[in-house]
Amino acid sequence: METTIKIIVLLLTSLTLYSCGGGCDDQQPLSQSTGSLTIERASSNDELERYLKASLVNNYATEVHRPVYMLASADSAEASVSGTAQTFSTTNTQESDVDEADRLKTNGDVIFTSSINAPEINIFSAQPGAPALATYPVDTLNDAKLSGLYLRSNANQLIALSGDSPQNFPLWDNWFTPSHWADRKTEVFSLDVAVPTAPELQRKLTLDGQLISSRRIGSTLYLATRHTPSIDGLTEYPEDERALHTNRDLINAESLAEMMPHYQINGGSEQSLFSVEDCFVGDYQHPKQQQSSIIGLIAVDLNDATLTPRGQCYVGDAETIYASAKAIYLATTHVAYDDKSSTELHKFSLDGAVPNYRGTGSVSGHLGWQQDLKPFRMSEHNDVLRIVTYTGDQSDSDRSPTTLYTLRENTATASLDILGSLPNETHPAPLGKPGEQIYATRFIADKAYLVTFRTTDPLYIVDLTDPANPFMASELEINGYSDYLHPVGENYLLGIGKDAVAANQTENSSDVMGDGRGAWVQGVKLSLIDISDASAPYEKQQIILGKRGSDTAASQTHHALTSLLRGDILEIALPLTIHDTPFFDDMPDSPSQYYQWTKDTLYRLSINTNTGEIQTLADIDSERRRDDPMYYYSQEWQHDRSAIIDDTVYYLQGDKVISN
Repeated sequence: METTIKIIVLLLTSLTLYSCGGGCDDQQPLSQSTGSLTIERASSNDELERYLKASLVNNYATEVHRPVYMLASADSAEASVSGTAQTFSTTNTQESDVDEADRLKTNGDVIFTSSINAPEINIFSAQPGAPALATYPVDTLNDAKLSGLYLRSNANQLIALSGDSPQNFPLWDNWFTPSHWADRKTEVFSLDVAVPTAPELQRKLTLDGQLISSRRIGSTLYLATRHTPSIDGLTEYPEDERALHTNRDLINAESLAEMMPHYQINGGSEQSLFSVEDCFVGDYQHPKQQQSSIIGLIAVDLNDATLTPRGQCYVGDAETIYASAKAIYLATTHVAYDDKSSTELHKFSLDGAVPNYRGTGSVSGHLGWQQDLKPFRMSEHNDVLRIVTYTGDQSDSDRSPTTLYTLRENTATASLDILGSLPNETHPAPLGKPGEQIYATRFIADKAYLVTFRTTDPLYIVDLTDPANPFMASELEINGYSDYLHPVGENYLLGIGKDAVAANQTENSSDVMGDGRGAWVQGVKLSLIDISDASAPYEKQQIILGKRGSDTAASQTHHALTSLLRGDILEIALPLTIHDTPFFDDMPDSPSQYYQWTKDTLYRLSINTNTGEIQTLADIDSERRRDDPMYYYSQEWQHDRSAIIDDTVYYLQGDKVISN
């Protein structure tokens, strides 16, 4: 399914321009040579109103326009270092000290899960075979499902997030069509779970705007939201001069107060979310690059009796966030997802009660098509931001389709200045061959690990010891590819992805393209890579699970992988959907042949972090059966999770918990 999605998106985006709402002619990518990227604090309500209205007029009242859609994935998430020395697993996160929302949270005694079928929280005792303790329905707007949970065990506080938006298939989220997100709201529910069987709602915070993503650091919840002003009577796609004129009149008549986002506490009166002192406006050379959305980065003190939000905003766009313990970066891609794309970055420091805007920068390329993997393209280390972007298929082998940049904040100019890049004049070797896409990316200390793929899976190790002069330390080619890289101690990486067989490359062959990348994707592949010597990595062991059609939720989101470190042994669990049943008895053994679904299961193994020795553990099979048509075609496996608590493993399959 993921392969199909990526091919469809690649074909669609190669034919589609970035949707601006009011016209996309004469687009130019935002880069260092195409206009100022500085955003400045609005000097007055009048300036903020003029800027926002100018953006709306550019988008909806400048020229006759017919609908053009830019399709992109928009889920939510990010990933983690190996587990800590405790008795139960926690959510797999990108940074160990930055928590992320997910549908399963546990304190070792109780397991809280969000339902995939209704806006409710299911509560289970961490006792093998114990039935659900309780189900807590959450009164969300329009019965929207919950998008994630946070658990503060020491405060007996469970936070549930919800967005008032349809749960569409990610491909059709229309992320780059601002009007699609008008009138959306984000809800934050704070529950007292001191008595797990009887949660009590303490407070509810409602914010104007669609939730982009969230993070929790200590007692502070950070929310990135996107609010698009909604104006009654506005024609989204004006088709004649009369409609353009009407749109201009409606925009000019709207007040700033009506266009800005608001918030409510416990359903009370609406209050302004931002004052003019909190908001920034830009000065771009190409006005049609401006979006009409108001991006908010909001901090909520979870110890606050009222959950009063505080933050800063700017008029523009954002599609993902990356958070370290010190800063949050909001990123968005401008123009189509092709070799003319550029990615704009805004940095906000977290050294006070309110996120503080620090600077803006831009790099060529985009962050990929899979929303959950985008944050992994970024990392902050010693106050330097490292970012990997994809610039498309290049026929010139000297020009890499993948570029790594390092940036540092310039306090004098409020900018993020590029320190170095790779490839460069000193190190011109490409990061990826022509036509290869980026798959997995992982930054660990002063190293970057990048996986690209076409016919084989090159793993590139980049040395970032000197951020101004990054260089490729080594390249390892193995079959298949990894969607996600998980550190196993200091000497190993576990790659999770797919095996692949090279397509027939003869000129007259009908399968020369394979799945579109010169190879046929097969079953799920786990690859343990020895990285103890950065100049000579090697694949220590590989495990192939299932046949063509098999998949793992860990390729969709890193939250699906569970790990727990016990001494030198790292226990791992990941859900699989296995396809290895032939469609008919004499089915030919061909790499292009798909297999029928057989079962969904939780696959388990342990890895010695010192020796790399792998031991497989007993699987836990789901209750889905091949003779049940509903389960046979189900896509619920993408939401499966697990938890390891003491000596028991709990498998969240759909809305049920199975333990062994």
